[in-house]
Amino acid sequence: MLLLRDMKTFYLFFLSSALALSAAGRARNVILFIGDAGGIPALHAASIHGFNEPNKLFVQNMPHMGLMDTSAAGEWVTDSAAAMSAIVTGQKTDNEVLSKSAAAGGKGRVPLKTILEYAEERGLWTGLITNMSIFDATPAACYAHVDKRSQTLEIADQALRPQFGDGPELFIGADRKAVLAAAAKQGIDVESRFREKGYGVYDTLGAIPAGASRVFALLDGDYDLGAAVERAIATLSRNRKGFFLMVEWDVHTLNLRRGLDRALVLDGVVRRTAERGRKDTLIVFAADHSYDIRVRAGRKDAPLLPDAAAPAPRRPNVRVEDGHTGEQVLVAAQGPGSERVRGFFANTDLFRIMMAAYGWRPQPVTERSTGTR
Repeated sequence: MLLLRDMKTFYLFFLSSALALSAAGRARNVILFIGDAGGIPALHAASIHGFNEPNKLFVQNMPHMGLMDTSAAGEWVTDSAAAMSAIVTGQKTDNEVLSKSAAAGGKGRVPLKTILEYAEERGLWTGLITNMSIFDATPAACYAHVDKRSQTLEIADQALRPQFGDGPELFIGADRKAVLAAAAKQGIDVESRFREKGYGVYDTLGAIPAGASRVFALLDGDYDLGAAVERAIATLSRNRKGFFLMVEWDVHTLNLRRGLDRALVLDGVVRRTAERGRKDTLIVFAADHSYDIRVRAGRKDAPLLPDAAAPAPRRPNVRVEDGHTGEQVLVAAQGPGSERVRGFFANTDLFRIMMAAYGWRPQPVTERSTGTR
């Protein structure tokens, strides 16, 4: 009997210790940085462009790294819609589709619950930052469920009628004039609709008050990403339950210098966020897909991109084609749960990595709500 009591005491002690360690290792917050088209070739070129050396980016030196497949459900090369849908739902889908299942066997598409919606359902605050339209594929995959990424008005409507929680607390996007003009052609005043839902509406970062809790900001040009991320973290951190923040920065390199400069900006913001980050925050960098860029030549004692006034080289140092490519991309992470980022894995696995960091288990697809909004 004494031995039995001792064994029970040991078991209870072991169980409570395991649970304590598990809880301590969970993330309260997750910040997901997406370099749109920021594959390994672009990162390599950006490092040489910015530092005249390879492997000098912060994201190339984070404590945990892996290589992620980016393929869509039926194609080796993905677009941003299918890529981001896989990352935030754990299910591959078809190109152009946002967070709905792939078409298979003649069955209709089923809405797939996103990690942002899991967070909203649990009372966390959520936010989205992008230098694209806030209704574009990457941010929209976090909150909308449509068959075509071009269904902008339906995407905007779903942003205002969330199926879980009260929707993202913070939207910061670019292309202000284009977004408002496109909506106006359809007879819709986007800013008025967001005001009606309790959002403060702003056209500059500086106009957002420090105490704002519901933010809808449409900005012009490449605004100060670092200031936007700092403002978002300060806002979302006021929720003691935690937050989920997605930050997208377009680094497509068809405009080569601009794309590489943007990659350096994003890398610097990831660095500063990680250096100031709390121990309860998982920080992840990933690309949604790669891009057709290659370093083909160049001397180590000269800039990778010659000065605009200099004579053009006989052979360009960097070759760029206008297209996505299908090779694996870098995923780098630090914080609770970051040790799961290792080796080769699928884009759908990144969803499970983030969910596990929170300590959440995804619902089977058949159990997820498929009701209309």
